[in-house]
Amino acid sequence: MKKSVLKKPSDKKDVFGAFLLEGARYAGRYDMPVVKSNIDKIPEHLESYQKAGRKDKVILPGTALHFYIFDYIFDGEHGVWNSLIRGVEFKKGFNLDKLEGYDCIIVPDLSLYGDMPLSMQIWNVYRARVIAYALQQLGYTILINARWTDEASFEFCFDGIEQGSIVSVGSYGCSKAITDRYLFDKGLEELIKRVHPECIIIYGTVTDSMKTVLDKHNQQYVVFIPDTTSAMEEYKHGNEE
Repeated sequence: MKKSVLKKPSDKKDVFGAFLLEGARYAGRYDMPVVKSNIDKIPEHLESYQKAGRKDKVILPGTALHFYIFDYIFDGEHGVWNSLIRGVEFKKGFNLDKLEGYDCIIVPDLSLYGDMPLSMQIWNVYRARVIAYALQQLGYTILINARWTDEASFEFCFDGIEQGSIVSVGSYGCSKAITDRYLFDKGLEELIKRVHPECIIIYGTVTDSMKTVLDKHNQQYVVFIPDTTSAMEEYKHGNEE
């Protein structure tokens, strides 16, 4: 049964959200909360958080809600993080009603950029893990998201993703420049080596170099075209056609 919000302890002024992590395990140098995707089947459709919460909305069976959108839409003063930390729901911002009716929630994709201070990158990865853990505690089915920048981020960006998880990644916008493609492929291979995902859900395009990495490791993956609710584009295992 889903809870409405995770309430702060009444006798403590916990402005850091430590109460969200009750019972959690941690991994890595930076103590990332450990979370594993708890979905029991691969999504058939993806839908953006921007479309969630409409009263007349019809949600197709097998639909996962994703956050591969600009951060300001779901983060900030009235966003998901502050809603969980404060133990409140914002009428004109994030509220849990928007998550109802979806088969699973792809954990919010808090952006990482190569020119961000490393401390900010660590903070966003940490927040993403906390949100994932908190949503599971609230009773939601979640799909963990992975995000990275360059090799320096590999020290922490995969921590907390439990081995064998089904993992979602967003490749949309990561293949415009040669350097971007190289770093994305490098991180994708690192994700496979460290996490050994059961399956990788890819929101975006699969470049030839990405396919080379996936096939090299015989990695099962599913691809969804951005900004559509259509069914999966392809469902492949390694070199199978």
